[in-house]
Amino acid sequence: MPTMPPPVLPASVPGAVQLETGVRLQLADIPQVWLPGAQTSLPLSERDAVLLAWLALEGATPRLRLTELLWPGVDAATGRNSLRQRLFKLRRQAGQDLVSGQETLSLAAGVEHDLRVSSQVLGTLLPSMGGDTVPWLQRERQRRRTVLCDALTELAAVAERAQDWPLALVHAHELLALEPLSEAAHRGVMRLHYLAGDRAAALLAFDRCERQLKDDVGARPDAETLALLATIESAAPSPGLPVRARPPASVLRPPRLVGRQSPWRAMDEAWAAQRLVLLSGEAGLGKTRLAGDFAAAQGALMAGARPGDERVAYASFSRLLRALPAPQLRALPPGVRQELSRLLPEMEQQGEAAPPLQGPSAQVRFFNAAALAFAGRAVVFDDLHFADEASLALLQSVVSSRPARWLLTTRPAEGSPALLELVRAWSAASDIVHLPLLPLTLDEVRELLESLRWPGLDVSAAAPVLLQRSGGNPLFLLESLKAGWTLQDRLPGQVSSPPVVPAVPGVQALIERRISRLSQGAVQLARCAALASPDFSIELAAHVLSLRT
Repeated sequence: MPTMPPPVLPASVPGAVQLETGVRLQLADIPQVWLPGAQTSLPLSERDAVLLAWLALEGATPRLRLTELLWPGVDAATGRNSLRQRLFKLRRQAGQDLVSGQETLSLAAGVEHDLRVSSQVLGTLLPSMGGDTVPWLQRERQRRRTVLCDALTELAAVAERAQDWPLALVHAHELLALEPLSEAAHRGVMRLHYLAGDRAAALLAFDRCERQLKDDVGARPDAETLALLATIESAAPSPGLPVRARPPASVLRPPRLVGRQSPWRAMDEAWAAQRLVLLSGEAGLGKTRLAGDFAAAQGALMAGARPGDERVAYASFSRLLRALPAPQLRALPPGVRQELSRLLPEMEQQGEAAPPLQGPSAQVRFFNAAALAFAGRAVVFDDLHFADEASLALLQSVVSSRPARWLLTTRPAEGSPALLELVRAWSAASDIVHLPLLPLTLDEVRELLESLRWPGLDVSAAAPVLLQRSGGNPLFLLESLKAGWTLQDRLPGQVSSPPVVPAVPGVQALIERRISRLSQGAVQLARCAALASPDFSIELAAHVLSLRT
């Protein structure tokens, strides 16, 4: 088993977990409460979630109306008593009042919630108490869905006016995902593909619309949709202009993992020995592709952290838990399920949440339950640099406590101080395999280009240019190729050798984020190098910046 320092929960959780204003209610998705200075959240039961969401959205409400909402069909005295007990239990679990008032109740002062700007209410929860609860919840969700659809429609229209077809299509597809039976949404996708010059994609969008309407409602597209179809079908390429082509599929996903044979062998050996593998490197080196292919070959469970996780305690680890097969979660002992219900409220036993996570013994039980859920599993966890600190501490405990096969990927330079400390500890451990991914060499760039089978490309001439432009970073190299293909597609003749490589917006944004982490002096030096290239030298920089060498 890996030898690592004992896990330590963070003293505070950044972002939305800890607010100066006090308590934070999470009511948009899985209902829970974040308390100031707490190391974990407090899951909310069904009635507590409905009560708090109602007060957050409807404001101050008489007790009688709340009892009718939460306990429909119950006499007034019994309802008032049930509400009083509910509020007492909620106060005891939270350690403070979340609701205030006597005959009229409202959220207590200092209690914040996330429903002001959210497009959801209580996630997918369907309350079982009956009465007015479900109709009210459905109305509120529909109202918010309408607001979101209107916003997406406007965003798509703004992007269309700017002729930013890719961005307009992103918003159009988001709208279609929300309203899959809306012909207007289908027409929006068809129209944008047509305006972007992609007749085939526009026709496919009509086929999806026709099939969806036929399968789900037994209807045919209306006259407006059919008129748009007729316009698309009658369209033809303008005379004298080349037909727009897409980059080869091999450029979008290279058929081989070039230059990664050595890391794969090391991962294979460590996997067989049940040793932790830490795969690190800067963005674009192919960690996710390598880890994903390895997970598929080994039949391993795969999940990952995402941008924004750092603002919510245990967001990353909760996603990892949800990646476990449902039958395996249901087969866990009741005590373990009860502990894990802190992160997955749907695992509550008999409708009761686990008690607050307070004291060392409670933390040990919680950590042990998380470790038991992954005992003997083969797990690949991607993008550790996005993970919140609480998930890092829990993951460290789980990985170190039970023998299993674990592969973690990260960009250490973009992680939090807690991650950097963890990576240093793991890197120093003798029985942990740390594999830093390196950029491609010139020979490997040539091999990659040859594997792509790019029509008309002189590999020998292009490889040195692309190596110099990309620094051997596979993502930068492939994005440059795709941008170069798009440019050449607008010009007559064969692809140039070496190809013309324009600036790539996606890569530029990534580099800008990395540069933003540098000191002011380092940024000045980078600007000097960019302007002076290819004549840059340390002596030149020292002269321009008035600094000693």
